[in-house]
Amino acid sequence: MVKETRYGVISDVHRDPRIVGLTIDVLKKLGAEKLIVNGDIGERQRTLQASQDYVAVILDAVGKSGLESYVQPGSHETIGAFQPVLEHFKRQYSNLMSTFDVPKVDNGDHHLVFLPGSDFVCGGEYQIGSDENIPSGLYLPIEQGLVPYNPDAHRALMAQGKFRGLLHYANMNDLKKTISDGGKTIAVCHVPRKFDSLEGAVDGAYFGVQADGSVIPGIVIEDRIRRQYGAVSDMDVRLIAAANRLTLKRENRGNQELRKLYAELGVTKAVSGHFHESGHKAHDANVKPVQQGTLVDELYWNSGQLDLGQTGILMVRDGRVSYQNVKLQDYLK
Repeated sequence: MVKETRYGVISDVHRDPRIVGLTIDVLKKLGAEKLIVNGDIGERQRTLQASQDYVAVILDAVGKSGLESYVQPGSHETIGAFQPVLEHFKRQYSNLMSTFDVPKVDNGDHHLVFLPGSDFVCGGEYQIGSDENIPSGLYLPIEQGLVPYNPDAHRALMAQGKFRGLLHYANMNDLKKTISDGGKTIAVCHVPRKFDSLEGAVDGAYFGVQADGSVIPGIVIEDRIRRQYGAVSDMDVRLIAAANRLTLKRENRGNQELRKLYAELGVTKAVSGHFHESGHKAHDANVKPVQQGTLVDELYWNSGQLDLGQTGILMVRDGRVSYQNVKLQDYLK
């Protein structure tokens, strides 16, 4: 008997958390049996309470869906705004699970393996990395680096006015223990591994580099320039950006260490988000496009930015995978 599992995938909710409930309704109508919430569902608001309320709207909708759901942070979630809210809704809804508690799910013909966090945190506090000197865990950032969290040190830093927030570090090398069969594994991480070809890649990024080396999304820079200068050409955008000491670039920005790790462990199937400009892209390891609905043994898929109405369904049948890109605009008319 053919076994088939359909996962609805949601990530990158930066504008209005209320869209998640509508999205889940659409995904369920399209046959989603389970949900994966793959990061960037905790946009920083003016206050901690407002930030927690933002996450709460999303997780309440996920819990009410009744679908088995796996939730993890991405680049934007802070620990204070995300973790307590997740713990609250875990207690309220038995179908809602944290990937910190469940890093691997064995579904017989396939294994879901989760890596929570991001290598590029945008105000968030969940970071992934491969530093062998930093085991996975909770840390306090100080001037000298990271120190393992303890309440006394936390209080001391607060008293001295030196508290810089918290950091949860997820060492990706933990996957070497978690993954037992690379061929069966579907890796789920907010960020993708790095690829070599830019056109059509899930890790293609458009960004601006400031004089100090910091990075701003390219679409943000374009929006600011056109708001100030009007409907200028792409060339004029580049010239104006350069005059403001900003260099616009398009590059593959996936994680190189994750690429090496997937190759070492034999992982050929992965779901990501993060790069908004690459939403709904899907391909193999050579960035050769994979068409929707085609069962394959090798798939790298960016499920899209929900702010743009992008979501989707990952289908697994006897260990092989396919995907369906879903544009909410087509269903909310």
